[in-house]
Amino acid sequence: MIKSKIHRNWYLWFFFLVFCEFGILFGLIKAIIKKTNNIHENNESFIPIIILVIIILALLLVIKDFKYVIIDKQRNSLKYYSILRPLGNTLKLDDFDNKIKTSETSVRGEYEVVYLVKKGYTAFKISGLFYDNLKELDSSIKLKRIYSYKFNLKLYLQLLFTGKIRIEEE
Repeated sequence: MIKSKIHRNWYLWFFFLVFCEFGILFGLIKAIIKKTNNIHENNESFIPIIILVIIILALLLVIKDFKYVIIDKQRNSLKYYSILRPLGNTLKLDDFDNKIKTSETSVRGEYEVVYLVKKGYTAFKISGLFYDNLKELDSSIKLKRIYSYKFNLKLYLQLLFTGKIRIEEE
């Protein structure tokens, strides 16, 4: 059994995002209560709202992608726990056709990502942003890797935000 090892730095980054979000939200609520700034008339008060929306979107993307992964080689299965699935979910690796490996870029830099492909579509994401042992996790998944597939900026953004694209081999 191979268990994911989570980066220590990721915890700091996550709590920093949450702290910033609550700080900005608290400041906005305080301004509304005191009625010192009329939010609808003052353009400067939209800046904290825009920053809050960006931080919330970043936090939602992180929550969507963060999983604690356990790969059982004997059963050829992958079990994961996430904030969205706290009781866990088990996936049979035999149900997937292939895997692709790509890289993504964030504030913390570039990192590798492994996507499991099912019926021509990306179906599950294992992000190197969170794990120290991504290479070990990747090597334990015995699926054929697709090396050459159509990829462009539109597909990259779609993959980054939705996690699902159609993989067409070249």
